[in-house]
Amino acid sequence: MNQVRLFRAVGLLALAAMAAALIAACSSSSDPEVIIQTVVVEKEVKGDTVVETVIVKEKGDVIIQEVKGDTIVETVIVKEKGDVIVQKDTVVQTVVVAATEEPEEETFFGLPIPAVPDDVGTAPSPESDAGTVVVRGGLELRGSGVPGDSSGGMFTAQSVTEKLFMTDEGGNAVGMVAESWDLAPDLSKLTVKLKEGVQFHGGFGELTAADVAWAVNMGNPGFNAESATDGGSNWISFLGDNEVVAVDTYTVEFPIAKFDPRWATFILGQSGLGLSITSKAAYDQEGEDWVRDNVIGTGPFEIATYSRDDVLELSAVSNHHRQTPSIDSYVLRAIPDDAVAEAALKTGSVDVSDVALRNMTGLQKAGFEVIGAGAGSFHSISFSGNYWERTHYVTGEDLGTNYTVRHSLPWVGDPERESFGNPPEGMTNMERARLVRTALSLAIDRELISEVLFAGAAWPNYVYGADINNPNWQEKWATPYDVAKAKSLLDEAGYPEVDGVRFEMPFFIRIGRGDEEIGTAVAGMWRELGIDVQDWKAQYQTYRPNLIGRTATAPWIHSAGAESPQAPWDWPVMGNSECSRGRGGFNIAVEIRELCEFYDAMSEEGDVAKRNELRNANVEFLAHWMPVIGTVARPNVALMNPNKIASWDMPLSVREAALHHPEFIVLK
Repeated sequence: MNQVRLFRAVGLLALAAMAAALIAACSSSSDPEVIIQTVVVEKEVKGDTVVETVIVKEKGDVIIQEVKGDTIVETVIVKEKGDVIVQKDTVVQTVVVAATEEPEEETFFGLPIPAVPDDVGTAPSPESDAGTVVVRGGLELRGSGVPGDSSGGMFTAQSVTEKLFMTDEGGNAVGMVAESWDLAPDLSKLTVKLKEGVQFHGGFGELTAADVAWAVNMGNPGFNAESATDGGSNWISFLGDNEVVAVDTYTVEFPIAKFDPRWATFILGQSGLGLSITSKAAYDQEGEDWVRDNVIGTGPFEIATYSRDDVLELSAVSNHHRQTPSIDSYVLRAIPDDAVAEAALKTGSVDVSDVALRNMTGLQKAGFEVIGAGAGSFHSISFSGNYWERTHYVTGEDLGTNYTVRHSLPWVGDPERESFGNPPEGMTNMERARLVRTALSLAIDRELISEVLFAGAAWPNYVYGADINNPNWQEKWATPYDVAKAKSLLDEAGYPEVDGVRFEMPFFIRIGRGDEEIGTAVAGMWRELGIDVQDWKAQYQTYRPNLIGRTATAPWIHSAGAESPQAPWDWPVMGNSECSRGRGGFNIAVEIRELCEFYDAMSEEGDVAKRNELRNANVEFLAHWMPVIGTVARPNVALMNPNKIASWDMPLSVREAALHHPEFIVLK
């Protein structure tokens, strides 16, 4: 970005005499010097003086911006070749001085854009102890050993706790603590036989079916209304209010309320939903508060030290039933700030860190290597408040008016009151809101966001949960960048621009996972439409109660709900946290009956080709109504210090995690 920076030059009085002499010399000539290729960059009129900046002659030249008597008031350090200024009819030559110009940091909607070094460096010597790997823990470090807590799944990715299944390198389900399993032909129940002899940490005994049943029942909000576990809507859909039971010591039975073809990998798998299997004996003996911070699992690592939002130190478990780690300890440090994390990587104080993708190229050139679990993220924007259902999808219960739409909001449609909000003549309230949402999607320059914020590593995402790289994607579903069309749709919807503003709109930008930077850019693009965007940035927990309570009305950006770009097209990836079936659990701030119907149809269809056809119809619906839109999708990767780690071959992630299963780390 070529910008001319104004500053007060050092030594102005010393230059004043030189400038005055040059001005006098040029003023005595009747024919000003002709400047070739004069391109106007800036023009300013002050009284009878025209100050005009054109392409400069040499980088580093200082030119007079304003002259009062013999005093130079301000100067400009020029950045491009060919700059001069014209005062009235006089060409004032550039005055070259030995000025040192600080490099200007480029920005994108206020976000810094880093420079990439030209040379290739060498990663630092690691500061961590031999046998220890130190990893950046991200924005926050909060986990729990209580299965019903919202952060109960943090320890599954760190291999402190385990689940029934894990994925192999191809993403297929294989047993973790499950020895064998049987799915009823009518899909009414799942029976799982556990491995024998799997031990809990801390001397709390053997894992049994009673532990599994207790943990899942605690975590399923359909059975335990107090549960706030991750993916609660999916647990509710899969199990309903059915109780999971221990048939005998090693056999557990799952009564299925609604079959989900993702049952092994996404719901009961290690890289899927976060509910952990922890020790019932520890909970009964020590109590809930103790178990919350003293997580008793069966994984290849056990907790040595845990300080919430600070550090998690894990020790390897000897002779583990599945995979004994080759490292002695694994340390997670909470480093919320990206710049601090990158500095720690560069100094060798951390061995592995996720970083902003826009910085990835520079850090690779500095000697670090990319690793990951094959995962990616969609960054979506929910137009909160579009709760279109009035009866519960499963029970038929009257949900009431639930009037987050009691006040007319431009992005919210009301299916029961066509004229609510006084839409233009001949237009329904629902159509008006659809036009607004479409206009907001058209105003997002996804290619530019990818280029500037992610160094081109991200790619456009237009429809919620639908990846453009999937062979089933159809270009007709895209809303390519078109500001003129966006403004036309807003005019058509009855929101003309008056004194530069069409309407106000709150916008919640979640901190972390890349949402903050994308949200900042999108807010800037929407403001260019004349939308008075009132954005606020905070951690997810700030907005979560509104999502659980179905009271959210502010659009929000998130990488949650429709899972990951690598998910198969025939997976029913929406219909739990996007409709009323999942009430009591997480919700993305919309409830739409059709999404439940698509989910059910896909879950009940055994033919993959037919499931793909149903998914196409689902995407068609979302592309038309746009209750949720995409911004970009991106890979989830991290950087490791090759002087410390030789390899880290992780099983394929079915969700968003860039790093998991540290038991597969191999040291240099």
